Amino acid sequence: MTRCPRWILLTLFFLLPGTFSVASSAIPVLERNALIALYTATGGSRWSDNSGWKTPPLAADGFAMPGTECSWYGVGCYENRVTALEFIDNQLTGSMPAELGDFANLQVLELWVNQLTGSIPAELGHLSLLEYLNLGDNGLTGSIPPALKNLSRLQTLSLYSNRLSGGIPSELGALANLQGMFLMDNQLSGGIPPELGNLSGLKRLELYFNQLTGSIPPQLKNLAGLEYLDLSLNQLSGSIPAELGDLSNLESLLLTGNALAASIPPELGNLTRLERLELNANQLGGSIPAELGDLSNLESLLLTGNALTGSIPPELGNLTRLERLELNANQLGGSIPPELGGLASLHYLELSSNQLDGSIPPELGGLASLQNLLLSANQLSGSIPAELGDLSNLQSLHLQYNQLSGNIPAELGRLANLGVLWLLSNRLAGSIPPELINLNSLFFLRICENHLYTDNETLRQFLNDLEPDWESCQTPLPAVSLPFLNILLLDD
Repeated sequence: MTRCPRWILLTLFFLLPGTFSVASSAIPVLERNALIALYTATGGSRWSDNSGWKTPPLAADGFAMPGTECSWYGVGCYENRVTALEFIDNQLTGSMPAELGDFANLQVLELWVNQLTGSIPAELGHLSLLEYLNLGDNGLTGSIPPALKNLSRLQTLSLYSNRLSGGIPSELGALANLQGMFLMDNQLSGGIPPELGNLSGLKRLELYFNQLTGSIPPQLKNLAGLEYLDLSLNQLSGSIPAELGDLSNLESLLLTGNALAASIPPELGNLTRLERLELNANQLGGSIPAELGDLSNLESLLLTGNALTGSIPPELGNLTRLERLELNANQLGGSIPPELGGLASLHYLELSSNQLDGSIPPELGGLASLQNLLLSANQLSGSIPAELGDLSNLQSLHLQYNQLSGNIPAELGRLANLGVLWLLSNRLAGSIPPELINLNSLFFLRICENHLYTDNETLRQFLNDLEPDWESCQTPLPAVSLPFLNILLLDD
């Protein structure tokens, strides 16, 4: 019988998994015990994947033999030390054990998208080599431990979508290497610590959807590398610091849904890399700074639901990359600048619920990419420009509650993608153009409270299918007075 060479036997001895306990060197006993504590505290037997943890033969502690730990699911090692724990969407339940602080070489701790409860162990502050900490999308409660300040190498802190309460610890301002702080969607209260301005390497700061109060610290101007700032959906008050205009790398400034007052700082016009400026649903007053027209990379400008006054700056027509412009629900007056017709990338334009007057600029017909045009509830007058029929991508046209007069342009019948047409409560008069029958995508029509009619039975049926009472809700034209008729007869 042929004998197996000794080198093959030795190779099998070291490589066959789960057969020989000497397959690799064991991690320190302290770290093995910490792994077992994690398994026990978080319902390891019910994890989606717990492969390797209890692969026979088992040691006296009920887990796979010492030396196999680095092959257990979710465990990463380097030189027989645990350096990574990654259990993403793995059905972890229960609370995090304090023993997690015993992994002296841990660089990555990712437990996001699980059902963890309880508090964040302060012992995590012992993980001096940790670079990535993500506990997001769990059910964690309690406060953020100030001891996390000791994580001097931390680059990402993600605690989002939990039920954390209390204040943001000012000690987090000591995390000198931090690049991303994600604390959104919790129940955090109190003010934003000015010490966060010390995080000179921070690129993203997301604190939205909490219960934060007080003012925005002007010290945030020191975050020279900041690209993304989202403080939306809190209870912040006071003014927007003009110092935010110093954040030369900022690409998104999102402050929606607070109680910010005073005026919009013109210094925000210095943010030449800005792509999103969203200040809607605050209490901002004053006029829209013309300097915002210098934001050449801006794609979204949302100022809805404030108390802005004055006119719309024609300089906004310089924002050639703008895709969304929402200025509705303010107190803006004056006319619509024809310069807005130069916004070639615009998809959505809403100026509704203001005090705008004058006519609709025919230049808006040049907005080739426009999908939604909403100008309702103003004081616009004159006729509907025939040029709006050139908006081949238009899906929604809202002109209701104005003082528009004249006929409905036949050119609107070219809007093949139009699904919503609202013209109610104006002064439109005359015969409805039969070309509207061509609006095959139309599913929502409102033309009541005008002076419109049709003698075309096919058109009547088409309109009745969309708005059955459109004829009965028309407003009769004012009766001509008898003296006026006498004058006309005398002139004849």
